[in-house]
Amino acid sequence: MTNKKPISVPGKNYYAWRYKEHTKTKHDILQCYLEKWFVILGKYYPVNYFDCFGGCGIYTFDGVTFNPGSPILAAQAWLKRGNKANDLRMICIEKKKANLENLKKVFADYLPTMRTPYFIQDDFDHSVNAILDDIDKSDKVLAPSFFFVDPFGFTLKYSTIKRIMNVEKSEVFLNFMYDSVQRHLTNPNVNNCMDELFGCKQWKDIANCSSLKKEQAIIGFYRDQLKEIANFVIPFRVCYTDRNRTIYYLIHLTNNLKGASIMKSCVAETNNGVLSYLGKQKDQSTFFDKSSYKEEDLKILLMELLFPNSMTFNEIVTQLIDSTPYLEKEIRTVLKHLRNEGIVNKTSVSSKQESAIKDDDILTLI
Repeated sequence: MTNKKPISVPGKNYYAWRYKEHTKTKHDILQCYLEKWFVILGKYYPVNYFDCFGGCGIYTFDGVTFNPGSPILAAQAWLKRGNKANDLRMICIEKKKANLENLKKVFADYLPTMRTPYFIQDDFDHSVNAILDDIDKSDKVLAPSFFFVDPFGFTLKYSTIKRIMNVEKSEVFLNFMYDSVQRHLTNPNVNNCMDELFGCKQWKDIANCSSLKKEQAIIGFYRDQLKEIANFVIPFRVCYTDRNRTIYYLIHLTNNLKGASIMKSCVAETNNGVLSYLGKQKDQSTFFDKSSYKEEDLKILLMELLFPNSMTFNEIVTQLIDSTPYLEKEIRTVLKHLRNEGIVNKTSVSSKQESAIKDDDILTLI
């Protein structure tokens, strides 16, 4: 993953990296979500987009056609859906000078009239903490910020992710390099790195877990750690393109219910309704697999949730959005079916139409 061979771009003074299907899926999810995030947050505030591992800026499958990387996709999402009355500040961080200089050229070529991002040649952890330090010292408030954290390895620090999530209206979309982590989990030379990644030393308790249980143990433990710093944490499994083996998990952290629901819908929308990227192994079960959705199972779950107390629709979604495979629209649909069957009653608070079920509407088991 760390060896990126430059590929010449005909007629241009910059190079590209080889594009892979799972990388394109990752970029599609990112762009889908940012188009919606910019609409919601950019309506009232200036917003920040941090691309924390900016890369070289462009990819190709075949050396003939070329696809922009995440910084350009984010800028295009803003141009398409952002509120131009407010402001987008883009911060692109890349440790390798050659990649950063290449990214600058790609950005200028694709978006010559757009405001130039802040390009920072530095380590992600150091640069982000320095930025947050400066904000703290100035007694200012960081505008709503989205952090795309997509490293080649697993040298992330839990403390940095925690600090980001302590900032109001900040979200993180990170790449947890599961395959690399599981291969090095018993390597004593990276113990300190693992301590920083998980934010504790208890990861050692799962290091020798049996192979059948290792994946669930690792991603489950990391998710539990992230749940300490974010209200909603949803991991999406990504497999190698040509085999049923997990390469990484994309994990979205947010403190906003709508953000969690929208990201989950974006994953399904960009991946044919499936909540995982399985490559060619489309028939395999996954951590959050859309194929596991069964209306009868959700009906039973909702009835159990509503017994014996009434709940608002938002309270129901909060309980289910990051712990089950169900989308918000599926929860709403099944609740409507339960109403039609005379099993659940709705008291309108947010909705004006009798058939609708919205945020603060109260659902009661009859």
